[in-house]
Amino acid sequence: ALPISQIVSLIFQVARASLQMKVVRDSKYRHVHGDALKQNYQDLRLSTKASESAGIRGNSKFFAFPWESGGGGTLAVIQTSRYGRMPRDLPLVTGHTGGILDFEFNPFDDNMLVTASEDLTLKVWQIPDEGLKQHMKDPLLTLEGHGKKVSFSTFNPTAANIVASAGFDMLCKVWDLSEQAEAFSIPVPEQVMHLKWNYTGSLLAATCKDKKLRIIDPRQNKVASEAKIHDGAKASKVEWLGSNSATEECHKLVTTGFSAQAERQLAIWDTRKFTSDGQGVDSLNLLTLDQGTGALFPFFDPGCQMLYVAGKGDGNVRFFEVTPEEPCLHYISDYRSLTPQKGFGFFPKRCVDVSTHEIMRGLKLESTAVQVLSFKVPRKSEAFQEDIFPDCDAGVPAISAEEWTSSQEARMPILRSMKPGEENSAASAAKASAAGPIVSVKDLKKQLADALEKMKALETENEALKAELAKAKEA
Repeated sequence: ALPISQIVSLIFQVARASLQMKVVRDSKYRHVHGDALKQNYQDLRLSTKASESAGIRGNSKFFAFPWESGGGGTLAVIQTSRYGRMPRDLPLVTGHTGGILDFEFNPFDDNMLVTASEDLTLKVWQIPDEGLKQHMKDPLLTLEGHGKKVSFSTFNPTAANIVASAGFDMLCKVWDLSEQAEAFSIPVPEQVMHLKWNYTGSLLAATCKDKKLRIIDPRQNKVASEAKIHDGAKASKVEWLGSNSATEECHKLVTTGFSAQAERQLAIWDTRKFTSDGQGVDSLNLLTLDQGTGALFPFFDPGCQMLYVAGKGDGNVRFFEVTPEEPCLHYISDYRSLTPQKGFGFFPKRCVDVSTHEIMRGLKLESTAVQVLSFKVPRKSEAFQEDIFPDCDAGVPAISAEEWTSSQEARMPILRSMKPGEENSAASAAKASAAGPIVSVKDLKKQLADALEKMKALETENEALKAELAKAKEA
């Protein structure tokens, strides 16, 4: 028989081993990996103008990024199906007289794009289905109201035709595109370094130059609360969390920034703990990542509850799993390459290839090319994997612009199944609840001119009938 001391020692060893085994979290996303697809886009002339935007945006039809130009700001909008080398005389969006600092596609209309520029305007563009065949100079709309450069523009994720913008004039504005007018204007104490809508499209988060994050309630025309986030002087970025099934998480957000020693950081916050002066607010978790110099951009996938972090100038993309319980952020792995990225973005979730178990598809903007990155969960089965593909955003507005501007209502995004063959029901729902088309000023003038001409013809006809009636009476 073994002595008691040895038995106790063995029990401790087994207990220690079981604890060590539990260090590796049980997660279906533990083996997610990223790969660059063979098909890419080459011979691109990327603009060298520095901006605080992510640098590239994409959807099921197009992707866009700032193009190098001698004069004002130009934007390349290229069909996603157009792989390979691009011609030197690529047709561009050329309507701005100053550099384009931010841009974004409409989540409910793949053909619509908003741009924010140094020329103090925002412009809305309607891209033809077949792509640009010549330079596009005339926008659908021009929105004027900022007194200085416009640095950010972003569509509301649930309300139709609602756009938020921020400028160097320390104003955050919300625009109603269906009315072609400013709906709300909120003064912000400092220059905005990043601007993001929350999951339900009711609040805006703005990271500012004074190292604070401010929560803006646009329909109350006020800054609701704030918190001091990262101590470093460089730009901080923000991303909201939450989903239809995790409504409590909608109060949380993630920020990236720099420490006082210039280390790059990632932090998670609960906005319910924010205060009116921003003092005494602690993060739920703060991770120090590295000594990199470029701003880190966070991207959240509500379906899989995964966070992707890509830095300008980095060759890698880190990914984390987000959980409600502490420590909230769990590092999984990273995609690595030797070529640094000038910008990074993701396609909407409905663009992924579920047959290859692809959970996210990214766009990596390089000096002369765009690489498509595919993030996959390795599975042997070829069947549709419901556990890693919960319902995704259907690309349908949950509330109209009129309802949103005239109430305090916040609605969850409308979702659809990701199962192949079930997209058609979402498409018909989209058509049924689609926002009405936006009519440009040019078209409105034409309609007015046509109406006036018609009125003139009717008046002439009326006068002729009156004259005939008078003659008949005399006879």
